[in-house]
Amino acid sequence: MLKITAIGNLTNDVELRMNETTGKPFAILRIASDRRYRDQEGNQLTDFISVKVRGALAEFCAAYARKGCKLAASGDFETVPVPDGQPGFLIKAFEVELLSPKHAEENEEAA
Repeated sequence: MLKITAIGNLTNDVELRMNETTGKPFAILRIASDRRYRDQEGNQLTDFISVKVRGALAEFCAAYARKGCKLAASGDFETVPVPDGQPGFLIKAFEVELLSPKHAEENEEAA
């Protein structure tokens, strides 16, 4: 078994979709994570990672995760085909933890 954990910032709001076969919800999250080092020209290197969540976890992410929030996703690593012919990968997450504090406007609404 291979387990991978990735930490990064969500690149867009979560779009909840329904699986046509099972009727269950799922979402594909994209997170961006900066590397600890720079290239030879001094540019910051950023990796973009796709994370698939299903069922109640997808509903949780759609309800609480917002563009820009930091999150950690853990799950199985899967190689997938991508349009340019190169292999890509995604994480089939069984755990997602939101690491950012709530947005200021959400705190004001709660008060």
